[in-house]
Amino acid sequence: MGNDDTYVQVRYRRLRLRTQLAVARAGAEAPDSLESTQKQLAVVEGQLAALPTDLDRRDVQLAATLQLDGDALDFLWAVVARASDPLLLAQLQVICGSDARRGLSLAHYATIMGLDGARSQALAALLQPGHPLRRYRFLIAPEDTLVDVCSPLTVPPRLVAYLQGDDEPEDAISAAGGRVVVPYDVQLDDAQRATIHQITMALAGSAPVVIVVEGPIGSGRRTAIALAASRAVIAVDVGRIANAPGALEATLAAQLRECLLADAIPVIASVDELFGGPSDPSERRHLLARALETTPGPIVLTSAVRGIDLGVRGRRVLRLPWPVPETAARRQLWKRALGDDAGDLEGGLDELALRYRLGAGGIEAGVTSAHFLKEARGPTARLELHDLQEGIRNNIAEQLGELAQRIDVKQRWDDLVLPPETLDDVRGLIARVRQAHQVYEKWGFKQKMPRGIGVAALFSGPPGTGKTMVAGLLARELDLELYQVDLSKVVSKWVGETEKQLAKIFDAADAGHALLLFDEADSLFAKRTEVKSAVDRYANLEVNFLLQRVESFGGVTILTTNLDTSIDPALRRRLASHIVFHAPEHAESTMLWQRMLTTQAPVAGRLEFSALAKEFATMSGANIRNAVLAAAFMAAAEGTAISSEHLQRAARSEYRAMGRAL
Repeated sequence: MGNDDTYVQVRYRRLRLRTQLAVARAGAEAPDSLESTQKQLAVVEGQLAALPTDLDRRDVQLAATLQLDGDALDFLWAVVARASDPLLLAQLQVICGSDARRGLSLAHYATIMGLDGARSQALAALLQPGHPLRRYRFLIAPEDTLVDVCSPLTVPPRLVAYLQGDDEPEDAISAAGGRVVVPYDVQLDDAQRATIHQITMALAGSAPVVIVVEGPIGSGRRTAIALAASRAVIAVDVGRIANAPGALEATLAAQLRECLLADAIPVIASVDELFGGPSDPSERRHLLARALETTPGPIVLTSAVRGIDLGVRGRRVLRLPWPVPETAARRQLWKRALGDDAGDLEGGLDELALRYRLGAGGIEAGVTSAHFLKEARGPTARLELHDLQEGIRNNIAEQLGELAQRIDVKQRWDDLVLPPETLDDVRGLIARVRQAHQVYEKWGFKQKMPRGIGVAALFSGPPGTGKTMVAGLLARELDLELYQVDLSKVVSKWVGETEKQLAKIFDAADAGHALLLFDEADSLFAKRTEVKSAVDRYANLEVNFLLQRVESFGGVTILTTNLDTSIDPALRRRLASHIVFHAPEHAESTMLWQRMLTTQAPVAGRLEFSALAKEFATMSGANIRNAVLAAAFMAAAEGTAISSEHLQRAARSEYRAMGRAL
């Protein structure tokens, strides 16, 4: 399909000659030039009439798409010519005056073409806001003015380039996405193929359906849509659109215009980014809903958050979950992304595929980061498994931003002092994670589970009793990355923002083989209340969303609280384990005092740990650690070894800080 330069120039010359005749009729030219102009015009009209009018021409296809008759298409060409032909602009100024610099009005066009009243009035329908030329912004009128036959009209530069044979989308679309290119060797599993088939069936008709593909970032959602579509796919990612007034609306309009020109399927990616945050959510919903409702055919969205209320009325919305590929498919994705390096890492591909639940985008990003790390070691360095693991960690940390921090666990099990029954509960939790494959898959218990098979555990008890420490030791024992969620950055007063942030956390942790730690979880997982106001309703929605994500999360979630009675009962039913941490008794306190001292620290004489535990009986493990550390600094400042006196003084200071009477 195309318009060659000859055809475009014939179109432009025709309008120049028509304008020249209009100038002559107005008496601005000599009569002898009028006859010459008419002869030239007859030749040009003959050239146009001789051209085929099938869909091989761009303007013919555009006319079919926008339902334009011959007069309407001629008028559109006239506005295009005014915007791009400098010779024509000089002639138009004779008839239109200074308005020619702003555009071409319908009144001036009718005069130039010598249209009768009926044809002129028929063209006036193009000025209605609901006409495709106006609705999709192929004809642009001055802002804040009432559009009538005297209004100067222009066209977007992209239409001019398109009619001249240019297939490159405009910069706003390229910056936010562009055409989706399918890799030549896509790796899919059965569940993903089934979803692609559903998308194909939904796109098969011309019905204006809204398809929402819900799945993690970087899991291949756009590739799946391109595989399912029988046409080109043009995507814009709302997260990459400049945060400026009018930018979102202009980009979505440009995308729809490009899809009409290229006969492509529009995809609006990461629509969850439009919801929540300090800006007015109703305005964002309105812009998105209007874009969805004005799209003439099917449109596809992608979202990392499930069940977003799009605010669309009068259109069917089809929501399809997009799964992360299974282990075998992930292994092939790693092999493809590594290319020539795959041979050196053949033994680690199985571990990477099993450990990290990443899609094609996440795997390619991890490999890219790994190559940067390898190059930092030197030009002769070889890509190692550690580089890939560290590359994934970097990408996960980038996704999480300030929402969660990776904790480097340095404690050992020897540092932990717990009652036997509590330690037994901790061992049971470890066994639940380690034996999940055998129990759920080999023994068939997965089919008995009504929800997900992730592990969520609640650690409750007074401060300083080892809850956070045990979470770290669990992560180390299970070879998981530990990420502590910063609830102050997650919980937001803006509607939908908390859910969006939590979705980012769970998706990143699921992909990055991480253990999530929610300290003081009662502030987030509090009991749902009776709905008496909009605030109550949205607070309950947040808890509902949390419950769904906890049970669908494939990893380990640890919640700690000092007030376990405030935790929502529905969460308790979803817990794999509830471990209660009590304040240490005398025997445990004695052991804590002893183990807090390092083997490298100099000690003066025999230290009475049992006496310290008896005298300061209400100290938790954290308080004892503080006291021992303070005693070490006292001894270092005095240039002596740590003595019982130092421990006594430090313990008394810590007791006073606790608000206890000596």
